[in-house]
Amino acid sequence: MSGIKHFSGFEVIRAAKEVEKNGHRFYSTMSERASDPSLKDIFTGRAQDEVEHLRRWNQVESRYQDGSCADCEEEFLQYLNRFADDQIFPDAECLEAVLNTQNADLQALDMAIEAEVKFAEYFAKASSLAQSDDGREAFDWLAGEESRHAKILQERRAKYSAS
Repeated sequence: MSGIKHFSGFEVIRAAKEVEKNGHRFYSTMSERASDPSLKDIFTGRAQDEVEHLRRWNQVESRYQDGSCADCEEEFLQYLNRFADDQIFPDAECLEAVLNTQNADLQALDMAIEAEVKFAEYFAKASSLAQSDDGREAFDWLAGEESRHAKILQERRAKYSAS
């Protein structure tokens, strides 16, 4: 995530959008495959949240167009690719391996918690580096959202483990 400081708010938003798309894929898959009905609901809710976050990013992205870094597009694409699947949300192969275990629901919760914590850290760092109040506000809001998601998932995991 150290690459954040080298890019504008526009590039950070593009990276965040990629992670939101991956998060939606992850949570949708888990919603479809979870065996516990309450976990299905949790994962469905998180998938819907990722769609809302993507919508929010699409709304603010145009404000940052002037900050794009056309001269370093190749470098930026490499940075974006780091977020493709496995930087925050697990890649499809890892997810499939988890889904084929006896404790798939519990492991999926652990993976989701880890992903939400990482994404909250990503947005908090982006906020600290944002050059505009709008950027800081958007990043702070999303850091809070991802932290909230992690807390919900941690509470659900505690209940799930106790039962």
